[in-house]
Amino acid sequence: MIENLKRIREPLSWAMIAVIAAQLLLGLVRLIMLLTSGDVPVFAAFQDIGDSLLNLTAVLGLVALVCSCFFMAPAVARARLITQTAAWVVSVGVLLSLVASMLGVAASAGTLGVLMELLGSLLDLALKAMAAGSLWVLLRGVGSGRIDTAAPPQVRPAQTPPALPAVDAAPAEPGETASLWQRSEASGAAWRTAEAAAQGDPGTSSITKPAPPPEA
Repeated sequence: MIENLKRIREPLSWAMIAVIAAQLLLGLVRLIMLLTSGDVPVFAAFQDIGDSLLNLTAVLGLVALVCSCFFMAPAVARARLITQTAAWVVSVGVLLSLVASMLGVAASAGTLGVLMELLGSLLDLALKAMAAGSLWVLLRGVGSGRIDTAAPPQVRPAQTPPALPAVDAAPAEPGETASLWQRSEASGAAWRTAEAAAQGDPGTSSITKPAPPPEA
């Protein structure tokens, strides 16, 4: 199960970010529709979307996934980008929820209703703000090196064939004379004995040279 989580944690994190962003977008569209319809008062429209604009369970799940990208070995290569994107999305959601909740308090009837609405909204916003703050703290701590994370996956270098060892010419044994003849000299030449060839004596050419043309 842990290995399966390691494989899907990155796409699951991006999917959770997309879900929260879509939820914020749908909430704003709903608010615009309520305001333009004219059937619902302005403050009641903000009160209607204040608590549902950002889901607390989704936010906590996103924080857990982001932490798994950093602290479960091996760390995800794009964990920093995931954390930064998640922090911005959650922060924008907290800000919009705060504005909607504060404006929605005015729609509550009576002083007791206002206090209960305010306390409930502040508690919910406090938890969401702590989640957003933890993402920013994690991002800053990892960037400065104060928070240690798991090692990223190692990239194996391309394997190169081993170099062949250099073959040195065998040294001449003591008592032997190194050959002094060259291949270019040996072409077409012949010696009476092998000892004469080894000593570098000029060989007799075995190639018959063409006779010069007769003089006119």
